[in-house]
Amino acid sequence: MKNMRNKIFDKSLIFIIALMLAAAIISWHLYFKVYRRQDTVSIHNFPNKIEGWSAEELPITDQEKAILETDNVFSRRYTSPKGEEVYLFIVYSQSNRKVSHPPEVCYIGSGAAILSNVHDSFATDTAAKEIAVNLVTIEKGSDRQVFFYWFKVGDSFTPNYWKQQGLIALKSFLGRPSSSALIRVSASILNGDKAGDVQRLKKFSQIIVPSLHQYLP
Repeated sequence: MKNMRNKIFDKSLIFIIALMLAAAIISWHLYFKVYRRQDTVSIHNFPNKIEGWSAEELPITDQEKAILETDNVFSRRYTSPKGEEVYLFIVYSQSNRKVSHPPEVCYIGSGAAILSNVHDSFATDTAAKEIAVNLVTIEKGSDRQVFFYWFKVGDSFTPNYWKQQGLIALKSFLGRPSSSALIRVSASILNGDKAGDVQRLKKFSQIIVPSLHQYLP
């Protein structure tokens, strides 16, 4: 009798484990599904003028939009009253987690060389106090550029791609806003003064944080 009960228990346990595995496989499939829901937020409303910096819209091809799987993307050159220039690239989606990926992939694909890729951060006046970013230096031909990039998920920031993906899954599970965005701020290295150009990126990144919260909910 005892052996029979053990066999019934073993079969029940196997059945439960099988159901859990099936549920996990289905959930994993749904998580990696490409969503096509239309965004209700347009990041093209992001300010063209921020604390004296004025923007010029730069073209993005239909092919690039197809690769990114969204039209909710822009590339702009912002110029300060002193003539300083930075480039701001943002891609955003409320439902498609695939739009935000590390930009090194695109740079390498275009023939640029990654000279360095380190961690950095900049201070903010918001609750975050400090935002961690990736600081990347690239070279293509005679041109050298330095750029920051980081990700936004809901109201959270992270420089880590995999943490971003985890936050999307967690916030979705909890029913909280899980929109995702890649923010990239770049500048050409002028006169070999990389340190000065990094400070320029930090200054500009600081002033756009309130707009990131407002226009990339």
